[in-house]
Amino acid sequence: MIYAEVIGDPIAQSKSPLIHKHWLERSGIEADYRATRVSSANLADFVRQRRIDPRWRGCNVTLPHKEAIARLVDRVDESAAAVGAVNCVVRAEGQLVGFNTDVDGIGAALDGVELSGRKAAIIGGGGAARAALAYFAKRGPSQIVLLVRDPKKAEPLRTLAEVDILPMASADEALTGSDVIINASPLGMTGSAPMRPELLDWVSRSAAGATLFDMVYHPIDTAFLQAGRTAGARTVGGLTMLVGQAAKAFELFFRHPAPEADSALRDLLTTDRRDSGG
Repeated sequence: MIYAEVIGDPIAQSKSPLIHKHWLERSGIEADYRATRVSSANLADFVRQRRIDPRWRGCNVTLPHKEAIARLVDRVDESAAAVGAVNCVVRAEGQLVGFNTDVDGIGAALDGVELSGRKAAIIGGGGAARAALAYFAKRGPSQIVLLVRDPKKAEPLRTLAEVDILPMASADEALTGSDVIINASPLGMTGSAPMRPELLDWVSRSAAGATLFDMVYHPIDTAFLQAGRTAGARTVGGLTMLVGQAAKAFELFFRHPAPEADSALRDLLTTDRRDSGG
């Protein structure tokens, strides 16, 4: 049986098998989707083994391998090159090709939001923020503000888009006037630090009319989203991005469009007790 998988370390928490197995069944495709723990030390050996397995169609890639695996594939798609990270590897025409479907996931959350000539803000300066910047670079907001703990460490992100970089202490300046605000940090995620009180306070007072998108999906209803609803903002949870990026990967792996997300899939994801995933 052909198969694809998600790799990372740790990996038991991943929700990707729930999504892909559901879609395989709905599509009537005889295939499997697995979660495989791969340590950093074994990553190169894993890639060598999968290259010679004719049943293998590819893998999703989660932490800590998104940058390292880019050096082990034959070529990198422009989506991954723009972000500087690979989260999906696909066998294509005898080669291993690296993609980044996180940008597609962000599109699932924000493609319906007007951005041209608007201000957009991103909280966080890691890999998820890189994907958000790559997405905004295609959508044309008039101003992009990055709110980070250490502005000096975020300087390399200027290669992705024209961006103003401000420290967390400047939340009011960074967020005021923003039509879209993305939490691209782990703040508020189960097992991580909570969202900073000054950010929540600003959102609950001043985010009316804005769109707030939280990439965190465990918990599903974060303090960031709750504060946005208090202010009268439109809110989008992290499951939208999770399913959106999975849909692109599913099509790449199995050469078949992913079925529309349905209530059965949402029930699977909202009742599953895993802490987070890729």
